[in-house]
Amino acid sequence: MRNVLLDYDRCLDCNKCMKGCLLLDEFTTSPKSLLKEFKGTRSKANISFSCASCNYCESVCPEGISFKTHFMNAKQEYAKSDSILKSFGYKSILFHQKNSFSKFFTCKTKFTTGEFKNMAFMPGCALSSYSPQMLKKIYTHLQKELPGIGMIQQCCGLPTRVVGDMKRFDKLYSYFEADLANMNCDTVVTACENCYMSIKEFSPHIKIKSLYEVLDNISLPKSTCKAYVNSPKVALHDPCPTRNETHLHVSVRNLMNKLGLEYEEFKNCREKTECCGSGGMLELTNSKLALKQINSRANQTKCDVIVSYCQSCSESMSRGGKKGVHILDLIYDQNMKENMKQKKKGTAKKWLNRYYSKKMIERLKII
Repeated sequence: MRNVLLDYDRCLDCNKCMKGCLLLDEFTTSPKSLLKEFKGTRSKANISFSCASCNYCESVCPEGISFKTHFMNAKQEYAKSDSILKSFGYKSILFHQKNSFSKFFTCKTKFTTGEFKNMAFMPGCALSSYSPQMLKKIYTHLQKELPGIGMIQQCCGLPTRVVGDMKRFDKLYSYFEADLANMNCDTVVTACENCYMSIKEFSPHIKIKSLYEVLDNISLPKSTCKAYVNSPKVALHDPCPTRNETHLHVSVRNLMNKLGLEYEEFKNCREKTECCGSGGMLELTNSKLALKQINSRANQTKCDVIVSYCQSCSESMSRGGKKGVHILDLIYDQNMKENMKQKKKGTAKKWLNRYYSKKMIERLKII
């Protein structure tokens, strides 16, 4: 556990962490004074549960101090009380997790032949909720380039973890690990940054690869290459979970160049990227602050279109008044060049899409 007293003594109170963190700006005028609340006691619950777990604070702090760590420790203590969790939207989180791990929305397809039979593609919850058609195109492409690769639709349990309920997270994550073991899978290719970091941290025996890293090293569909040469400039937003995955940042930018799409960087990008507002289940634990962060990030660029490589981030940018687009839209949706806009989907439609994604995966065959 991180030493709070040591961080309090080290804090320079330079306020650099406050410039890109709306939580700190909301609850204090001095980071050092906020750290003081942890000396011998726990921070107030409303402060701890207002953390997006993006770790922007540590990325800009001269001393490497992470408020995320302290808030997470506090949330894990609070999570021992169901009444406290329920006051921060936990009923909705439990609903999501119950369904995400149910037989109606989870499945796996494993092949016994092919060079990559011990590898599985994992799209993640948000992407499977967005477009079953896109998932099929992605998988068809991967199977041609990586013969034998399987596919798994499963949740990594992040929602329970980021609100501090480690007991439930450990139980749910064990289901996911059991599925991988049943598939005899030693490598996972994921399109979701949260899944990427979960597997990297909690399954060190599994080799984790980002889909964007893989796509950068295989041939893209011919219709995609340089298809966006004459398109208007867009902004590129880096998801906060993988802020320290430098190779991933490079791969995504390589893909943007292969697409021929001109883009600009946010002032705070790559390892210093800011949260889109959906991190840490913030839309449930502090919806007002989440919306404030969404609008703040979306309006840090004059570009009308913001491209990301996280579906949740793309949706947040759309909520912030811009046209949020996933880089996979650009690669696999032929109509995106003209529209440059995702179709908005309600909650019911998203769950229905996850069911359709599951049925599609169950019907997969070796090409």
